[in-house]
Formats: sequence, structure tokens, C-alpha cells
Amino acid sequence: MRKAPTRVLVVATSLVVVAASVLAVTASAQSGARANHQGRPFHLTKECPPSQYQGQIGGYCTVTSSNLAPITVGSKIFYAQAAGPTSLDSDIIIYAGFGNTATGHCALDFATGLGQCTISGGTGTLDGIRARADVSHLGGFDWAWDGTYRFHEDD
Repeated sequence: MRKAPTRVLVVATSLVVVAASVLAVTASAQSGARANHQGRPFHLTKECPPSQYQGQIGGYCTVTSSNLAPITVGSKIFYAQAAGPTSLDSDIIIYAGFGNTATGHCALDFATGLGQCTISGGTGTLDGIRARADVSHLGGFDWAWDGTYRFHEDD
């Protein structure tokens, strides 16, 4: 009769070990998933000379540097709405070569030269991109975007 409580204890201990193992694997997987969704640094500069951008629909700026490989130097950022007298609040399309585009939105205050842009999806090499960047005026026709990006696999 003494063996029955021992068997119960062995079974209970085994269940605790299995449960602990499952929790450890789940925690590790969740930690890995969080790591994959953390943003990576995103830095881009662009120039917007009057020959390309005058605040009108369809105007564009040209990327002069980018740490994100799919957005190469020479990529174009097109603006879908006209700028107002004191600000810009426009959807954007980044054209990074045939079949490689991203869409987003930018808002910019001309008085401060500061704003924010978000990128919410793309095609080709920019498929699944998500980015958020602070915009700042560098001087002349030059602007900087500094923030984070990541790619979603299942949008």
C-alpha cells in the first residue's frame, strides 16, 4: 500500500517537470518573437530642391543616404497631398525601383522644421515594412528621418 503514494508523488513530480519545461519553451519563444518585432535603427536623408518639390501633389524628394538596403540612394519619395502654408500632412509613396514601393504618411510643421513620418507597408523588397521616423530640417533642401523600422512577415 505504501507504493501507491510514491507512484502519485512520481507522477505529480513528472507533471511539474513537464509543465516547467513547457513554460520555459513558451517564454523563450515569446522573448524571441518580441526580439523580432523590436525596431532597428532607421536613418535616411533626402533632398527636396524646388525643381522636384514645390509643395504640390506629385512632388517628390530624392533619397541621398539610407541605412536600409532596400531604400537606395536615388529612391524617390512622392507626396500625395499638397502642402499648406504652414505645414505638410500628406500620404507618401517611396519608389525604390521597379516593383519596390512603400506607403506611409508624413506630417511636418514648417515653423519648427520638425515632423514625423510613418511607413505602413510595401511591395517587393519593401514588403511588410513598418517604420516610424522623426523628421528634421538639416538646412537648405536637406532633411533627415531618424527612427526605427521592422518587417512584418504576416500582414
